[in-house]
Amino acid sequence: MRTSREIGYALLRVTLGVLFATYGIGKFRMGIGNFAGVIEKEFTGKLPMVLVSPFGYILPFAELLVGVLLTLGLFTSLALILAGLLMIALTFGMALTGQAPVVAQNLTYVLVIFILFWALESNGYSLDRLRQGR
Repeated sequence: MRTSREIGYALLRVTLGVLFATYGIGKFRMGIGNFAGVIEKEFTGKLPMVLVSPFGYILPFAELLVGVLLTLGLFTSLALILAGLLMIALTFGMALTGQAPVVAQNLTYVLVIFILFWALESNGYSLDRLRQGR
Protein backbone atom coordinates (compact mmCIF):
# COMPACT_ATOMS: atom_id res chain seq x y z
CA MET A 1 0.00 0.00 0.00
CA ARG A 2 1.32 3.42 -0.97
CA THR A 3 1.54 6.15 1.61
CA SER A 4 0.77 9.82 1.23
CA ARG A 5 4.51 10.43 1.72
CA GLU A 6 5.29 8.29 -1.35
CA ILE A 7 2.68 10.14 -3.39
CA GLY A 8 4.06 13.51 -2.27
CA TYR A 9 7.60 12.36 -3.03
CA ALA A 10 6.56 11.25 -6.53
CA LEU A 11 4.86 14.58 -7.21
CA LEU A 12 7.93 16.57 -6.13
CA ARG A 13 10.36 14.30 -8.01
CA VAL A 14 8.33 14.34 -11.22
CA THR A 15 7.86 18.12 -11.05
CA LEU A 16 11.61 18.66 -10.72
CA GLY A 17 12.22 16.16 -13.52
CA VAL A 18 9.77 17.90 -15.83
CA LEU A 19 11.47 21.25 -15.12
CA PHE A 20 14.93 19.91 -15.96
CA ALA A 21 13.64 18.15 -19.09
CA THR A 22 11.76 21.25 -20.24
CA TYR A 23 14.84 23.46 -19.85
CA GLY A 24 16.91 20.91 -21.78
CA ILE A 25 14.34 20.63 -24.57
CA GLY A 26 14.20 24.42 -24.80
CA LYS A 27 17.92 24.51 -25.46
CA PHE A 28 17.57 21.86 -28.17
CA ARG A 29 14.76 23.86 -29.79
CA MET A 30 16.97 26.96 -29.74
CA GLY A 31 19.70 24.94 -31.40
CA ILE A 32 22.59 23.62 -29.37
CA GLY A 33 25.13 25.65 -31.34
CA ASN A 34 23.05 28.80 -30.88
CA PHE A 35 22.71 28.15 -27.16
CA ALA A 36 26.44 27.50 -26.80
CA GLY A 37 27.12 30.76 -28.66
CA VAL A 38 24.92 32.71 -26.25
CA ILE A 39 26.72 31.15 -23.28
CA GLU A 40 30.13 31.92 -24.78
CA LYS A 41 29.14 35.54 -25.34
CA GLU A 42 27.78 35.89 -21.80
CA PHE A 43 30.94 34.52 -20.19
CA THR A 44 33.58 36.13 -22.41
CA GLY A 45 36.21 37.62 -20.10
CA LYS A 46 34.68 35.95 -17.02
CA LEU A 47 35.75 32.34 -17.56
CA PRO A 48 38.13 30.60 -19.97
CA MET A 49 36.34 29.57 -23.16
CA VAL A 50 37.98 26.15 -22.88
CA LEU A 51 35.55 25.58 -19.98
CA VAL A 52 32.56 27.55 -21.23
CA SER A 53 32.27 26.13 -24.76
CA PRO A 54 32.05 22.44 -23.80
CA PHE A 55 29.62 23.30 -20.99
CA GLY A 56 27.33 25.05 -23.47
CA TYR A 57 27.19 21.95 -25.64
CA ILE A 58 26.85 19.45 -22.77
CA LEU A 59 24.24 21.30 -20.68
CA PRO A 60 21.18 20.56 -22.88
CA PHE A 61 21.96 16.82 -22.87
CA ALA A 62 22.64 16.82 -19.12
CA GLU A 63 19.41 18.68 -18.30
CA LEU A 64 17.35 16.40 -20.52
CA LEU A 65 18.96 13.25 -19.10
CA VAL A 66 18.50 14.34 -15.49
CA GLY A 67 14.93 15.39 -16.24
CA VAL A 68 13.97 12.08 -17.83
CA LEU A 69 15.62 10.02 -15.07
CA LEU A 70 13.90 12.01 -12.33
CA THR A 71 10.53 11.94 -14.09
CA LEU A 72 10.70 8.16 -14.43
CA GLY A 73 12.28 7.60 -11.03
CA LEU A 74 15.12 5.66 -12.65
CA PHE A 75 18.56 5.79 -11.03
CA THR A 76 17.05 8.46 -8.81
CA SER A 77 20.03 8.78 -6.49
CA LEU A 78 22.45 9.28 -9.39
CA ALA A 79 20.03 11.70 -11.08
CA LEU A 80 19.83 13.76 -7.89
CA ILE A 81 23.62 13.87 -7.63
CA LEU A 82 23.87 15.02 -11.25
CA ALA A 83 21.11 17.59 -10.66
CA GLY A 84 23.03 18.92 -7.66
CA LEU A 85 26.26 19.17 -9.61
CA LEU A 86 24.45 20.97 -12.44
CA MET A 87 22.98 23.41 -9.94
CA ILE A 88 26.43 24.11 -8.48
CA ALA A 89 27.78 24.93 -11.95
CA LEU A 90 24.73 26.98 -12.97
CA THR A 91 24.67 28.89 -9.68
CA PHE A 92 28.38 29.64 -9.96
CA GLY A 93 27.87 30.99 -13.48
CA MET A 94 24.94 33.17 -12.47
CA ALA A 95 26.88 34.52 -9.48
CA LEU A 96 29.73 35.45 -11.84
CA THR A 97 27.35 37.39 -14.05
CA GLY A 98 25.78 39.13 -11.06
CA GLN A 99 22.31 37.66 -11.53
CA ALA A 100 21.31 37.53 -7.85
CA PRO A 101 17.61 36.72 -8.46
CA VAL A 102 18.60 33.66 -10.52
CA VAL A 103 21.08 32.59 -7.84
CA ALA A 104 18.29 32.80 -5.25
CA GLN A 105 15.96 30.79 -7.50
CA ASN A 106 18.66 28.17 -8.00
CA LEU A 107 18.95 27.75 -4.24
CA THR A 108 15.29 26.77 -4.22
CA TYR A 109 16.07 23.99 -6.70
CA VAL A 110 18.98 22.90 -4.50
CA LEU A 111 16.65 22.75 -1.51
CA VAL A 112 14.22 20.54 -3.46
CA ILE A 113 17.12 18.27 -4.47
CA PHE A 114 18.15 18.05 -0.79
CA ILE A 115 14.60 17.14 0.28
CA LEU A 116 14.38 14.46 -2.40
CA PHE A 117 17.72 12.99 -1.31
CA TRP A 118 16.75 13.15 2.35
CA ALA A 119 13.47 11.33 1.74
CA LEU A 120 14.78 8.90 -0.90
CA GLU A 121 13.25 5.91 0.93
CA SER A 122 9.83 7.34 -0.04
CA ASN A 123 10.58 6.85 -3.75
CA GLY A 124 7.75 4.32 -4.06
CA TYR A 125 6.25 5.36 -7.39
CA SER A 126 9.34 4.85 -9.50
CA LEU A 127 11.09 2.54 -11.90
CA ASP A 128 13.76 2.13 -9.22
CA ARG A 129 11.17 0.47 -6.97
CA LEU A 130 10.09 -1.82 -9.81
CA ARG A 131 13.72 -2.74 -10.51
CA GLN A 132 14.14 -3.65 -6.84
CA GLY A 133 11.11 -5.92 -7.06
CA ARG A 134 9.01 -4.08 -4.48
